[in-house]
Amino acid sequence: MSGGVETKKNIVIFSEQCETLDNITLAAGEFGFSDISVSEADGAVKLVSEKRFDMVFINAPLGNMYGLDIAAAACRNGCGVILAAPSKRCEEIAKKLGGMNVFILPRPISKAMLLQTFRFVMLTTRNEAELTGEKTRLEQKLQDVKLIDRAKCVLVEVLKMSEGDAHRQIQKQSMDRHVPQVVIAQDILKTYER
Repeated sequence: MSGGVETKKNIVIFSEQCETLDNITLAAGEFGFSDISVSEADGAVKLVSEKRFDMVFINAPLGNMYGLDIAAAACRNGCGVILAAPSKRCEEIAKKLGGMNVFILPRPISKAMLLQTFRFVMLTTRNEAELTGEKTRLEQKLQDVKLIDRAKCVLVEVLKMSEGDAHRQIQKQSMDRHVPQVVIAQDILKTYER
């Protein structure tokens, strides 16, 4: 963990089993969740789709369902998801969830196992978010390089510059105007491409 200000963590718990719910709530507070919500299964998919939680804990079954739709919606929204279920149902649930990033926790659950699972899911979710952000940044950088290369090709074709001269022209305009090279490339393409 990095130094600095500790951010508040929130968790929503879906459970109809009072005794287990108390244990989960106590462990969540001990782990450091400062905003602990307990909610009913009705409207759960909408809730986890519209509000981002650091953690969604589904203590299945919830009535006659296992909360797979809740887990899927929470995953799509970037939440860490734990689904606790009777051990005899865990393999079946895992198959139904496929490749979703849901940690399936067999019951009964010890406090130590619960705390370790919170830690693991929080780290995994944070790492996944960082990787997704890095992937997005690299994809944008690649698109920018392609755009700049296309602008260089236009300068070579239309103004009969050498590739090196086209490259230097884009760099010089970027420095002179104090804008990124991709902005210069966009301007060149607007001017010369029809």
